[in-house]
Order: sequence, then structure tokens, then C-alpha cells
Amino acid sequence: MVGLVAAQTRRPAKIEPGLLQEDFRIFRSALEEGHSGIYRYTSKAEMDRAFDAAAKQIVRPMSALEFFRLLAPVVAEIKCGHTAVLPPRDLQAALAKTIPLFPFDVEVSDGRVYTLREYTPDEQHLTGLEVRAINGVPIERILATMIAATPGDGDSSTVRPWRIGHGGAFPRLLYSMVGIESPFTIEFHDPGNGASRSFRLSGVRGDFRETIAPVRYPRDQKPDSAADLKFLDSGKIAVLTVRQFAGSAGGRFFDDAFEQIQRQKSESLIIDVRNNSGGADELGKKLFSFLVDQPFRYYDDLVLNAREFSFGRYVEGGGGVIPESLVERRADGKYHNIQHPNWGIQQPSQPYFAGQVLALMNGGSFSTTCEFLSNLHSHKRATFIGEEAAGGYYGNTSGRVPTVFLPNSKVAVRVPLQTYYLAVKGGDPRRSIIPDVEVKPTLEDLLAGRDPVMGKALELARAQRQ
Repeated sequence: MVGLVAAQTRRPAKIEPGLLQEDFRIFRSALEEGHSGIYRYTSKAEMDRAFDAAAKQIVRPMSALEFFRLLAPVVAEIKCGHTAVLPPRDLQAALAKTIPLFPFDVEVSDGRVYTLREYTPDEQHLTGLEVRAINGVPIERILATMIAATPGDGDSSTVRPWRIGHGGAFPRLLYSMVGIESPFTIEFHDPGNGASRSFRLSGVRGDFRETIAPVRYPRDQKPDSAADLKFLDSGKIAVLTVRQFAGSAGGRFFDDAFEQIQRQKSESLIIDVRNNSGGADELGKKLFSFLVDQPFRYYDDLVLNAREFSFGRYVEGGGGVIPESLVERRADGKYHNIQHPNWGIQQPSQPYFAGQVLALMNGGSFSTTCEFLSNLHSHKRATFIGEEAAGGYYGNTSGRVPTVFLPNSKVAVRVPLQTYYLAVKGGDPRRSIIPDVEVKPTLEDLLAGRDPVMGKALELARAQRQ
């Protein structure tokens, strides 16, 4: 404990403006050179203004954390959920384990913040309360600062609130972006009786949170499997849950799943990809291939700015060179990845499922998951239930994502290199997949462990047979 107090009270080292300006030039150059989708949602003129405005603020010595706070909103302005700026590694490690952070997980809903899980050593039973202010700072200002610094694809209405709330970023951002540290004086409002109350609570360390979470909230613990299949109503309804397009969702998992669905003679298939952040591109395509009966195009194009990049010297192990055999340089001066397994005409898989498909999604459905959902939507092959997904309808920028370490501040920047253009139509180019049936769990649902999204899907599946 003594070491922890000393670490917190020591004033962080300041970095001279000249060195920070050098880091900023590397930061800007890496994004402009490497990010092939940097102007997909934000014009060059708008990005130039964001870069220039930030550069003008580097006129005094700053700590690495202050510099991180300057860069994060610039990165978020790109509106790409795979692009990120991170504090130096030592601070990341401290945030994960030793710095006492806000002792709650929160739900962000309609611009309000509610306590969802409590990690204080002596439980105070403060879940389900609305947070109005922390250490005298109104929650509106706190949330606005976090939203402005949180990357997400395009103008999805769910991705940023989800990442701050369900994604678990709120405690970390409160320290790293807003600068509010333990102890916390929290002003609460009780939605149940309208009462207001204030508590002064110490923060909790990440290692303590990891220890207490499975004991206090056992139902929150995720299954080990990346995907599973179950049957309801004597096999008439199949429920396929894909938590990640990786691990056990690979190999023959989908082949075996659809063979079982065929044997059961299932009439409805519920595909639950809520909170699925993505994974292997080809697995999303493979799942889709069982739901169509004609050859199809999944990707329209995959574009990179170059095969090698000048910022490689700031990437551990070097930036790497994209093999010439994987790409083709075309008249636009860009490199096109023609060897990707999802490139070109794709074939449907057997056995084909011709029945009703219900897709469940939310603000945690991202990347590969949204590629799958967009193709499903474009082919009018499902009813979509839940909340708007997180990834861009027409694609994202990801693939190879080198991390650039700025030499003076040690702040890290993740720069995705490959922009994906999906072979889809019918969506809003600035948004994600919009649900046909919007169902948003209430705070009471979340606290009680109820799942109204799955409930609506089962209702629709059963109505299909009546």
C-alpha cells in the first residue's frame, strides 16, 4: 500500500514541447500515410482542422497522460473503431492492476449513467442508481469528454455508449481522460423513489476487481466456448450463439451445426451475435454461406495505401512489408488485396438453411460480426432484433493494425492499414445495421438478468408456426 500511495503522489515527468511536437508529427504522419480509410467518414478538410487545432496546443511541457488526452479526440474524429491511441505501457499496466479506479461498472443509456455492478470490498448495495456527479464534476461533462475520445465506426448510435458502459471503459477513462482519481465523492439519484444521496468511496484496483467479480456476479462470467448451438421446442427452434469468430467457432463448427439443424428439421434459426467484437474474416463469410443458395460476392474491394510505411521504425519488430504476391497495384495508385479468402465469387455451403432467420445484435457487435450482419441484411435474409450494431454497414478499416510507439511520450497509436468495402447495398453509408425490431434492455432487465431481446426472438419464431 505504501508503494501505491507513493506512486500516486509522485508528480509525473513533463516532456518539453519540442519533443511533443516531434511525437505529434509522427502521430499525424502515421495516420495519414497508413490509414487507408481515414477520410471515409470525416473529410480531409475536417481532419486537417482537427490535427492543426491539436498541434497548436503543444506550447508547454506536458506529461505523457496529458499528451494522450490531447491525441485521443483527434483519433476519435476519424470515426474508425479499429483506430486507437493508448497511454504508455507502464500506465496501461497500472490501470489494469494497481491504480484504484471507480468502483462500479456502469450502463450508459440515453445520455445518463447508471451503476450496474459494484466492486467495493464492503458492498454498499448501490447498483441501479443514476450517477449525477463525481468529485463535483457533472456527469454530462464527464460523459461528453469520454464520448469525444472514444473511437467507433461512423455515426453508429450505440458503439460509443456501449464501449464506455458494457465494454467496461468508464472507470479507466474517468482516470485517463477526465483526470478524476480516487477517492470518489459520488452524487446519486435513485430512479425508484426520486431521492438524492452522496457517498464518498475509495477506488478499487483491477486485481481486486478480477478476484471479486466471479464471486459477486457469477452469471456475468463468459462461457469458455466461442460458439454453441442449442435447440428449443423439440428442435423447431435452433439457437446459434457466436461470441467470437475465433477459437471453437472455427474448423468444422458451422458445418456440424448446420448438419444438426437439418437433422432436427428446425424451422427457425436465431443467430445471437450480441457483444461479439469480431474475429477471423473468413468465419463470418462461412456462417453466411449456409444461409444463401446461390454464389455470392462478400467483399467488393480491400484497399491499402502502400506495401511498406515510413513509420515502421516506430513499430516493435519493424512495420513489416506486405508481400507483393498478396496485392495488386492499380490505376488509382492503391494496393488491392486480391488474395484474401473472401475476395471474389464465393460459393454457398451445404446444408443450406431455408427457414426463418432471426439475428440478435447490439452496440458490441463489431468488425467481422458486422460484415456478416451487413451481408445478411443486404440479401434480406433475416429479421434483425435488438439495437443498432457497432460497425460500418459498408465495411471498416482493420486487417493489419501495427502499433506505433511515439518515441518521446511513449504514447501508442494503433493504425489499421486495410480498408474493407463490402459487396452490399441498402444501408445508410454512415451508420451500422439498424434493427427491424428494436428491443433495448432496461436497467431493471440488466440488474435482474432478464433478456427481452431473446424473448422477442422466441416470440417471433413461435408465431411463425401458428
